[in-house]
Amino acid sequence: MSFNSTSMQSTYDFASMSALKKGSTGSSAERAQAGEKVAAEFEAEFLRLVTSSMQKASEPFKSDLFSSNSSDFYQDMFYSELGHFLAQKKSIGVADFVVNSLTKQNQIGSDEA
Repeated sequence: MSFNSTSMQSTYDFASMSALKKGSTGSSAERAQAGEKVAAEFEAEFLRLVTSSMQKASEPFKSDLFSSNSSDFYQDMFYSELGHFLAQKKSIGVADFVVNSLTKQNQIGSDEA
C-alpha cells in the first residue's frame, strides 16, 4: 500500500484526509507517518480554537457598522487556515509533543508484550 506523503495544504482538503485514513492501516512506517500528520492536524485544530477564543474575546470591541454574517464566516475560515498554516510550520510544538507521547506509549506497550 502506498501512502501519499504530501502534506495537507488546506483545512478543506478531503483527499488528503482520506489518504491519512488509508495510511493508518498500513505498515508501521506508514502508521508512524500518518500519526505525525494527524498530530499536525490536531495542532491546527488547537490553534483554530485558540484564535476563535481570541476572536470571541474581542467581540465587545466590534463595530456594528462593519459587522455581518458573511464577514464572520470568512473570518472564521481565515482563522482556520491560519491555524493550519502555523501547524505546518510547527510553530508551537503541540504536534511534536503528541508524537513523542505516542511513541513513548507505544514503546512501553511493546516492552510489556
